Amino acid sequence: MKLNFSLDVKSEDDKRVFRSFVTVCPLMWDTSISVDAPSDDAFEVMLSDSAADVALALQNGRPHFEVVYLGDMSEVKDVYAALLDVWPREESSDIRRQRFEKLLGNLQTRFDAWHYKNLLTTAIDSVPDLVWFKDKVGAHMMVNQEFCDTVHKTKEDIRGRGHYYIWDISEEEYKKGEFVCMESETDTMNAGHTCVFDEPLKTSEGMKQLKTYKTPLFDMFGNIEGTVGVAHDVTDFGNMGLELSILVENIPFPLILCDVNWKTLKMNDIFKKLVGLGDKPIEDFSYREWFGRNMMIVGEEKVNEKGRSREGEYVLNVDGQSRYFIVIEQEIADYFHNTSGYFVFLRDVTVAWNYEKMILNEANTDALTGLYNRRYFEDFIRNNVGKPMTLIYMDLDRFKEVNDTFGHRRGDDILKEIAKYMLECFPDGVVSRLGGDEFTVIMERLIPEHEVERRCEQLDKNVCSIFRAGDLRVSISYGISVTNGNRNIDGLLREADNRMYECKRNRRGEQ
Repeated sequence: MKLNFSLDVKSEDDKRVFRSFVTVCPLMWDTSISVDAPSDDAFEVMLSDSAADVALALQNGRPHFEVVYLGDMSEVKDVYAALLDVWPREESSDIRRQRFEKLLGNLQTRFDAWHYKNLLTTAIDSVPDLVWFKDKVGAHMMVNQEFCDTVHKTKEDIRGRGHYYIWDISEEEYKKGEFVCMESETDTMNAGHTCVFDEPLKTSEGMKQLKTYKTPLFDMFGNIEGTVGVAHDVTDFGNMGLELSILVENIPFPLILCDVNWKTLKMNDIFKKLVGLGDKPIEDFSYREWFGRNMMIVGEEKVNEKGRSREGEYVLNVDGQSRYFIVIEQEIADYFHNTSGYFVFLRDVTVAWNYEKMILNEANTDALTGLYNRRYFEDFIRNNVGKPMTLIYMDLDRFKEVNDTFGHRRGDDILKEIAKYMLECFPDGVVSRLGGDEFTVIMERLIPEHEVERRCEQLDKNVCSIFRAGDLRVSISYGISVTNGNRNIDGLLREADNRMYECKRNRRGEQ
């Protein structure tokens, strides 16, 4: 900050005294001081012994401009109230220096007062919590911008007003003392030191829960003149700061926190890496949109109404690989049991899922052909009772002769080849090997018998083409039965089995 002195005096002795003192006087902040060099960005003090010049200068109304008149007070009585001071026109150099030194001290005090007020205002306005200063009777002397934004009022409107006006509640509610900070202010002043409170607060926008830190204010005589308070709004978990960020980042699985409208508040680096967010701001990420585009459910979803949670098993494609996750979406209730947000975490169960799939596959799959086995066939039949179904029983003809003539290894190769042909002819069916050379095909709908026979005949041609040696000919016999869901399963199986043996007897008669 600059301080300029403008000398408008006739006395050369005064000019000499002022100049000599100005060049050596100390001021804080390394302020530069010049003489006869007014500036728009400086605090200017005019010393003048001309009443006319003083009146004219004051008419301009420049900011940060003060005038000291050297002469008799009666000469400037019309503008006296606007003057900084009036000095005698003539006095000794030592007295003049003392007056000048006192003037600089007063200006320094004014600078300090403005400076420290500006420091205080800037500091509290930068705090994301509510900050206020109250007198002993509860009137607000100063608040920060966050306080203003919360109560939707200006600093000028708040100054000197009490709690019920600021928070838009009735005076009657305030006098009841429920959900207001009357008692805690008194407790703080009685304690004489900082106190911490958990305070529910009733506002025009509903209830808020505050963590408040209140400290008594003392005047220069050591008497309590009021309190200063800092309040952190903990109603909504989204207001939690560093502690929450540290917790989220140290959770060892993907985690995201959203507000009540599913807007992203926080997520850890594991989640960022999973969704490929990179350096993009998390505010641009929509969990709901990403989930809908990328996650496919693979199990039954569970909803816990009492616990306010939803859980399900989903598959996600990550770099061309399928990864399986247990996804839990949990509502978060605020202090007043209202939903204030959600946290979602994903537990990677890919290894366990693949292992379980491998175990189930081994338990339900025929090791030689890769088709389903008898266990899976029986479970499938039992679990689909009452549904439409087309069932085909199949058995290879003269397959024992293949084993006897060429050995079991060649027989196994033929079974594998036949299994491949079955899958080609019945891609829409559940194909099983019951054991030995017995097979079944189940289709989960009614199919016209001529269509099934056409496929079976094509399969038989493929099987016949596998192996021929002299009179040895491998073929396939089959039996078909259907139900629209109202037949007994045992009867369905027996019919298909009987028709298959009938087909086999007919083939023997043809040979």
